[in-house]
Amino acid sequence: MKVAIVGCGTIADRYAPGVVDADGLELLATTDLDTERAEELASAHGASAYDDLDTLLRGSDAPLVVNLTSHTAHAPVTKQCLEAGRHVYSEKPLAMDAAEAQELVDLAEEQGLGLGCAPISLAGDAQQCAWRYLRENRLGTVRTAYADCNIGRLTEWNESPEGFLRAGPLYDGAVYPLSVLVGYFGPVVEIETAHSELLLGEHEHEGCSFAVETPDHVICVLRFADGLSVRLTASMYVPHRTRSFYDLEIHGDEGSLHLADAAAFDSDGRVAFARLGREYRTVPSQRPLRDLTYASGVVEMAVAIEEGRGNYLDGARAAHLVEVVEAIERRADANEPVAVDSAGFERPEPLENDRFRASSSAVFGAAAGQGDGTEGGAREEGLSMPPVGFGCSRYRGGDEYVDLRESIEVALDAGYRLLDCAELYGNERRIGEILARPGSPDREALFLLSKVWNTNHAPEHLRAACDRSRKALGVETLDCYMLHWPDAWEHQGPLEDLAESSHTDATALTFPTDEAGDPLEADVTLAESWRAMESLVEAGKTRTLGVSNFSVAELEELLEVAEIPPRIVQVGRDPYTPREELLAFCAERGIEVMAHSPLSAEGLLDEPVLREIAADHGVTPAQVLVRWNLESGTIPIPSSTSAEHAIENADVFVFSLTETDHDRIATLEGTG
Repeated sequence: MKVAIVGCGTIADRYAPGVVDADGLELLATTDLDTERAEELASAHGASAYDDLDTLLRGSDAPLVVNLTSHTAHAPVTKQCLEAGRHVYSEKPLAMDAAEAQELVDLAEEQGLGLGCAPISLAGDAQQCAWRYLRENRLGTVRTAYADCNIGRLTEWNESPEGFLRAGPLYDGAVYPLSVLVGYFGPVVEIETAHSELLLGEHEHEGCSFAVETPDHVICVLRFADGLSVRLTASMYVPHRTRSFYDLEIHGDEGSLHLADAAAFDSDGRVAFARLGREYRTVPSQRPLRDLTYASGVVEMAVAIEEGRGNYLDGARAAHLVEVVEAIERRADANEPVAVDSAGFERPEPLENDRFRASSSAVFGAAAGQGDGTEGGAREEGLSMPPVGFGCSRYRGGDEYVDLRESIEVALDAGYRLLDCAELYGNERRIGEILARPGSPDREALFLLSKVWNTNHAPEHLRAACDRSRKALGVETLDCYMLHWPDAWEHQGPLEDLAESSHTDATALTFPTDEAGDPLEADVTLAESWRAMESLVEAGKTRTLGVSNFSVAELEELLEVAEIPPRIVQVGRDPYTPREELLAFCAERGIEVMAHSPLSAEGLLDEPVLREIAADHGVTPAQVLVRWNLESGTIPIPSSTSAEHAIENADVFVFSLTETDHDRIATLEGTG
């Protein structure tokens, strides 16, 4: 799609590269009141410069115009382009007057044209991550929030501050957190209170002074459709180096969220979550970062036009933000709350896929919602897994056990959603207690996996073991139930709360042996055990089935008798033992592979090759190993007793391994 840019100032230099780099977009034309700037931008990107907007609209056939003019020019320029039959994407704000903004929305609808507007903050990875925590009810009932947008004293850092100062901090800054908040909590319905001041009347800039009448410091309380009241501060008086730039804090009965920069969209901005009474934990992204640029809104709009669907951040949303700002200004001069008209505003949906990206060859002509293969684990119908899981085994070799309760809570707070459990681990009741605590994710947000131990392979014992695991975890249905090993041993009684038993008692129950020390095998075939497993699916006690520690030969044997084939195979996998044959076997059959114990091999984390690769990317060897598994098509399930390491092990979407990295890691095969 051909694109024209109107307004070639500093912001255009941020938009133009993204437009040019996006496959399917072509920067065709530019214009600006300063013709020299228009020519410079056009020359840099192979476009044609026009003397004015009228000439551009007559001489260029670009169907999409990107409006990057000054604040007060946005509305008239957008109107002229819409009347000329062009789609328009505008920098914020859409207009400086609510009635004018609504007029643009109505005009675009009448003409059958697309209308979009910055900011795109809601689409940012951090903002979407925080939204997921809200939807998972991690905070309980949310009762208050605080949003700060301290733009700073523009004369200290902006080359052309006057236009921004005349627009004021609401139109120029507050729209960033507002665009996020109306996604989370619905439209603003009332301005409960507002106070505005002009703290810097005379502004000095490079020897020039000018007077500004627009208030530069505003404090207000907004009530949203969901019933939440939010305190918003927008200031051009508070210095630029303040500790609170675009902070957003959200507080509920059971926890709190913090976004350090609610406006940021072009980085891996961080979210922090705290259960009530606990410290904040960093929440790394557990999906590929969108790597948004200023032009991402233009890309999204162009794709929406081609696909005949609505733009994610459309004109109606932008018009509502203008209405909110205007209502804040009215409330500052009034003695009672001011109602806000939210007619026409439709709350955007969370972004659960790759629809809104920076720029990609897959954007145009691709099916909406297709990911890049690393964000969802198993993606077949009926099975969707997080990309990284947390291992809940207490075993640390020999007779050493660890208590993972604190680690599991930290993992959940840091964003893990897949818990790898088993009756052998003996701690499922403890995990169930954690999941029932305030601040834990809702059941629907989790992927819970458990395994039946070797002594319970007989059908009646297997079904009873599944019931015990479900009861201990506090769930009606498991997401996956697995055979822990293919071997069937003699039943020694139910395995309940092994974490409360001594090592001697637990070993006697779980590893029965004869006088020679060999396992006491049970007269139970794999086919009999699997039929019992299939009955659990039929009874609604587990959604899917899987196996752990199976070889290719054992998988082939199982597939010959299975009516419901395993959807997941879990094996130990690391660079010493990459199991390429098994990965290929499973890939051909649509079976997902989980890598348990990906960091546990002795000496692995000290391998010079891994340390060098980690140093190249500024990460840890453990993060390299988790990322290596992800890029190999497996779902790693690391574990750690360290809160810091648990968070680090999930923070693997801020880098990618190179082909050379993979080649170097491959040299470790068979050396451990």
